[in-house]
Amino acid sequence: MPSKHTPRPCVSLDQRPDGSLIATSPLPLPPVARSLPHRFEATAEAHPERIFMRQRVTLDGEWRQVSYRQALQSVRAIAQWFVADGARHGDVVAIISGNSIEHALIMLGAQTAGMAVAPLSVAYALLATDHSRLTHCVAQVSARYAFASDGQAFDKAFSALSAAIPTLRFIAAGASPSSVQATPLDELLATVATPAVAKAMAAITHENVARLMFTSGSTGSPKAVPQTQGCLAVTVAQAEAMGLLDFGGEGPQHLEAMPFSHIMAGNFNFNNVLAAGGTIHLDDGKPTPQLFQHTLQNLREISPHFFLTVPIGYAMLCDAMEADAGLCAKFFKNLRYMGFGGAVLPEQVASRLQKLAMEVRGESIPIYSFYGATEFMFGAMQYWGSGPTDVIGLPVPGVEIKLASLDGKLEFRVRGPTLMAKSGYVGASIPHEQLFDEEGFFRTGDAVRWLDPQVPEQGLVFDGRIAEDFKLSTGTWVSVASVRVGVVSACDPLIREAVICGLNERWLGALLWLNESAVRASLGITDTALTGNDLARDSRVKQALRRALSEHNQKASGSARRIQRALIMVEPLAAHANEVTDKGNANQRSVRTRRAADVERLYRSEPSSHPDIVDLGD
Repeated sequence: MPSKHTPRPCVSLDQRPDGSLIATSPLPLPPVARSLPHRFEATAEAHPERIFMRQRVTLDGEWRQVSYRQALQSVRAIAQWFVADGARHGDVVAIISGNSIEHALIMLGAQTAGMAVAPLSVAYALLATDHSRLTHCVAQVSARYAFASDGQAFDKAFSALSAAIPTLRFIAAGASPSSVQATPLDELLATVATPAVAKAMAAITHENVARLMFTSGSTGSPKAVPQTQGCLAVTVAQAEAMGLLDFGGEGPQHLEAMPFSHIMAGNFNFNNVLAAGGTIHLDDGKPTPQLFQHTLQNLREISPHFFLTVPIGYAMLCDAMEADAGLCAKFFKNLRYMGFGGAVLPEQVASRLQKLAMEVRGESIPIYSFYGATEFMFGAMQYWGSGPTDVIGLPVPGVEIKLASLDGKLEFRVRGPTLMAKSGYVGASIPHEQLFDEEGFFRTGDAVRWLDPQVPEQGLVFDGRIAEDFKLSTGTWVSVASVRVGVVSACDPLIREAVICGLNERWLGALLWLNESAVRASLGITDTALTGNDLARDSRVKQALRRALSEHNQKASGSARRIQRALIMVEPLAAHANEVTDKGNANQRSVRTRRAADVERLYRSEPSSHPDIVDLGD
């Protein structure tokens, strides 16, 4: 149920003579902490024996954990080592490995010493065929140190970095790398803190850069966004203002599967759990058919107080909870709210979640949406837990939103204390006017509209990426994001993802990826030999999709929303080929480009000769 401190939706509007509209929140910000290290120290002193973070020793084994008291001791020791090594305020530690207890300690230790951290996508170090993105990112922020949680596992990455940046210093936990000389993390942890740590921490101000977060690189090379200590502290205060940290005095339990290199996990979740004195349980699962079982295993042990994932993760969670009453009861036991971002949550998935919540708790659980970006953290939130799931919310406290007319739509622009500096990305020369308008508002490239222009308190609705939308040959604009949501919702639970096609064509088509387990359960397909191509060609599957898409088309208005033909895909979306965003949803433009031959087949082939095509006729 919502916190008793959750405010009602509210917004202040200022109509400009030029036609733009400025929207702000009248909610006041509570006191803002001096820095994240100061907030962490206060929490550790207030709740020293609470567990700060837990991580499995093996995927299905026991947990290892660290209390706030132990973590604070380690953080001070790490800070002392950096100070004694000559590190200065503003020096950067690149963290090239994924989520771990050690990652968190290095991050807080470096920040306590007045330094900044640059957490990178682990794929750049472990999954890439070369290390060009890794070396580019580390060089871009002029990192002085590079850290990995396992020196042996990241040996090749260390070697590539050493060759590209000879001055780089290496720190490694676990096994030592063989290709470079690295200082063991144990050496840092064994350092005895002196008053120099308190002195370094006392010098931290809101202007100190705390994190350098990289954009996904979906439209080019990843770009480094500087986030200050003031930025991190303000986001915690924003969450407090909206009642998101009210857990009735309990330390919230949170299961974290998203990477610390992403703003939702690395900033919102990490900072808020730390501020509330809660516990982060690290999850090795991902919302993929192969790895989601790890998340389910953890949820059978942990009852989270809040849960955030991408929409496809909720669809997979519904599949599992509908088949496992014990898992469902465990998940909803302590849950105060759910949240999502990165893509719109289909209404059918939200309905399934609430049906399950009613069965377990006898009440619905709020589902909040979060709208943000690396460049400005969070601009809007739907924090009142009611209304359609395509509502991204209203401005968060302290942030100004400008709705500016552009190409027939309203572009969402942001200005406020969490926005990156006007100097822009670190190490990248992009003209100021490309990033900011004449008033200093960041140009997001996202379009929005009011759910009800007469009642703005109902919130803004995401209306697609201005650069992602395209025109049919008729000249009609297609709002890709809204069509995708409609298709995924109509076909739920049969498909996991849809990519919308039709640039310069007369009609819309779609590439569809099946949810094989749900297809079997829904259609009663028991033959386990039917997989991949067989399911894509199965008449029962095609008939079910044809019915679902026909229902979607009946509700859709105009050719720019109706799907005439769909191709059932077998090859999974490839993260290494930039087909999947950091948020877990399909990168629409990249998929259409990489799979141009499939798109061509969708439009140029005779459906009767291609059994994996679902044709809905003219």
